[in-house]
Amino acid sequence: MVVLKRNVAGLVIVFVGAAMVQLTTSGTYLRYVKPGMRWMLLAAGVVLIALAVTDVVVRSRQTHDHGLPRAAWLLLVPVFALLVVDPPALGADAAQRQSPVAAKPAKPAEPQGNAYWGDESHGPKPIAVRDYSVWAVWEKETMQGRSFQLTGFVTPAKNGVWYVTRIGLTCCVADGTAFMVEARGHAAPPKNQWIMVTGKWAEPTKRVDGDVAALTVDTVKPVTAPVNPYE
Repeated sequence: MVVLKRNVAGLVIVFVGAAMVQLTTSGTYLRYVKPGMRWMLLAAGVVLIALAVTDVVVRSRQTHDHGLPRAAWLLLVPVFALLVVDPPALGADAAQRQSPVAAKPAKPAEPQGNAYWGDESHGPKPIAVRDYSVWAVWEKETMQGRSFQLTGFVTPAKNGVWYVTRIGLTCCVADGTAFMVEARGHAAPPKNQWIMVTGKWAEPTKRVDGDVAALTVDTVKPVTAPVNPYE
């Protein structure tokens, strides 16, 4: 059994810290965690680098040993990959493994009622896919006859059915939940295409496991994916 030297472990930690700093400063961290965790990740990366460099310097002075086993460099491969590969955010493949049914909220996230949605003369009401997928089912009395605007990516299903989708995070991508709205009256754009749709509230689709929010689509416009793809 090969015992790795302390300076090898220190070097690996340096690169881990550098990867965390790079992900944070480039904005790529948004594909893994919520925006509020930015400064914690940045601080953790800086601390890891400082501690590892200090340990490597101290150990090197004590042992005067600068050699690294060749096998040790293999430990750095995943870290290098994290630095140079631009991983995609969760998309349609992740959403297709989940149910489009939105669970009933414990309590309304916003005060509901016709007054909340504003004057229809101002055009379709922009609303988060996450909110529409829930309110269109559980607050439908206030949404009937109204127009809305949603932005998300395309998730195809069977028999020509497709959804406007966003992934919601509680903490990180490990707990990502897909929020889906069935789009009716328009052919499905390409899978994972980011779009902005406008349309009117539609009666939810009945399923054995619950109801699915729906929108009768008037317009579909391809858009660039947002910097933060999650809701």
